[in-house]
Amino acid sequence: MVDNFMKCKYAWEKFHGAVHSLASEGDLKTRLIRAYVFNITPLNRDNDIPKELLERYDEFVHLMTKVPAQGDEGSVAATVNKMDEIEMERATDLIIGLYDDLCRFMPNHYA
Repeated sequence: MVDNFMKCKYAWEKFHGAVHSLASEGDLKTRLIRAYVFNITPLNRDNDIPKELLERYDEFVHLMTKVPAQGDEGSVAATVNKMDEIEMERATDLIIGLYDDLCRFMPNHYA
């Protein structure tokens, strides 16, 4: 049980950092790129994400990486730079929603 708590805690920490990135300075595209690259990419889908959240996590990863890398920019930057307002809002909602789910998940399953 402690191992599961630590795995969920790591995901919580990373999404907590992503929320902080969203609340930082800069335009939304820059904040989304920072939130994903510096916080979400270290997560291992199979080891760090609770199975109950995998579907939404996978949706988020796909949304953030669906455009192939272009020149000097990686797939995340290429994807975010092509996003419209609705897609950026969806990505933001997924970060906040997954963070909220992780906050609720930890005490319910591992407290």
